[in-house]
Amino acid sequence: MSSECIFCEILRGNLPVTTVYEDEFSLAFMDLYPMRPGHVLVIPKEHHVSILQLSPKMRSHLFELGAAVALAQAESGLKCKAQNFFINDGPDANQHVPHVHLHVLPRSGADLHKALFSFVSRYNNFFGVAAKRRRLALIAKDIKTHMPRQITSVLTSADRA
Repeated sequence: MSSECIFCEILRGNLPVTTVYEDEFSLAFMDLYPMRPGHVLVIPKEHHVSILQLSPKMRSHLFELGAAVALAQAESGLKCKAQNFFINDGPDANQHVPHVHLHVLPRSGADLHKALFSFVSRYNNFFGVAAKRRRLALIAKDIKTHMPRQITSVLTSADRA
């Protein structure tokens, strides 16, 4: 883990997070600055900056977890008709946190203008974080209710990276 990485600080328990799913390899949690309600981030527990640094098994595990999150979003109370899955891999690809993370972004259809507005303004609201966390906790509870208890994975403890 990196001492300069906000996601590693979350994994150490030093920063609050609204968890949707956790296993020995990965963590899925609510984005504090969501582009749309229900925006979830999926990260490996080991620090890697690029998806190219992950083993094929770990990449597969992250996408399996992302797919499970997407199913849970669709079954939850969110207005979710589809999802965007994306990874910004590297600073030139707009990666702000230097730790691999998969965005699972629920979409409701005809919401492109809202998603674009959220994308450009999502970091502007630094006030009201406590209220934001309460809203995230309610959405996370709904998504978590629909998550499987365990994600089918090809990983074993020896396959972390």
